[in-house]
Amino acid sequence: MIMLPDVMRAVVYLGPEQVELRQVPVPEPKTGELLVRVRAATTCGTDVKTYRRGHPKFPPPFVFGHEFGGDVVQVGAGVETFRAGMRVTANVFAECGECFYCKHGQGNLCENLVYNFGAFAEYMLVPTSIVKRTTFEIPAHVSYAQAAIIEPLVTVVGGQRIIAIQPGETVAILGAGGAVGLLHQQMALRAGAKRVIAVGHSQMRLQAAAKLGADPLINAKETDSVKAIRDLTDGRGADVVIECAGSLSTWENAVQAVRRGGRVLWFGGLPSGTKITLDTGLIHYGAITLYNSHGGTADDAREAFRLITSAEVDVQSLLSGELPLEQVEIALKKMIAGEVIKMAINPDLAA
Repeated sequence: MIMLPDVMRAVVYLGPEQVELRQVPVPEPKTGELLVRVRAATTCGTDVKTYRRGHPKFPPPFVFGHEFGGDVVQVGAGVETFRAGMRVTANVFAECGECFYCKHGQGNLCENLVYNFGAFAEYMLVPTSIVKRTTFEIPAHVSYAQAAIIEPLVTVVGGQRIIAIQPGETVAILGAGGAVGLLHQQMALRAGAKRVIAVGHSQMRLQAAAKLGADPLINAKETDSVKAIRDLTDGRGADVVIECAGSLSTWENAVQAVRRGGRVLWFGGLPSGTKITLDTGLIHYGAITLYNSHGGTADDAREAFRLITSAEVDVQSLLSGELPLEQVEIALKKMIAGEVIKMAINPDLAA
């Protein structure tokens, strides 16, 4: 039996741009749950959004962070697949398998989703539905931080399944060089895209995109990105445009940058209630197909984990460094400034 402390360090979200390192009780796993000692928790665009404006599912105060890799230290009653000492990671949610949406193959829209937050802490609970469907044992050759990237890759696998890139197509990524942009880029090239045009504001991130095969690069701070994409495609526009920035202007620009008969994937989420303005004539008479993507299914999670463990997708290139638990806010500010792609938060690292 592993002896655990009564309290642990955890980063608690209090309100917009207000976080605090606190001592909180170490949770106890109930039936079907796992208690995990967090060894790495990677920062994510959702963490940035939460830091800036909160999360619709969680009223403050709450422990946030959701991408993790760690060691099982306790198992709840009825858990047979996992045991203490195993290295594990998990997606941020899993479908119930029984509701209307699950029965229609849309588990990402499940009516009974249970979210898995609390990774910016020394210990975290993994809920029963996630233990059953989207928790995975990390093989020895994969680091905790690499495994933690399963969650954004799950969403990208889901989006790529929808957009179905074909060999020879030109893909433009708006908001390139961030974590999901780099994952979309790699998946597009794996699917046979002839080229990926990377559009972004951060030169550091654009260079990261170039290292993973994007060409050409467009700095949207310096260039009219829509015109540049059209100039690169004989005036037509890209076959596929993937919006990863999560801004109103890039949502609208995506439609302007795609060719007639092309496809747009709006991947970056906007705040609820946001309205966009679109040229209906351009969409209708141009036969442009518009897709949205959010989250992923348990099948997407299994595929994402396979891609990481087989090294078919390079996740190490997304990791810009490591910081202690006390510096979560610094890590998020570095992401906001475009100085890093993702940071690994290590609770064992000395401040």
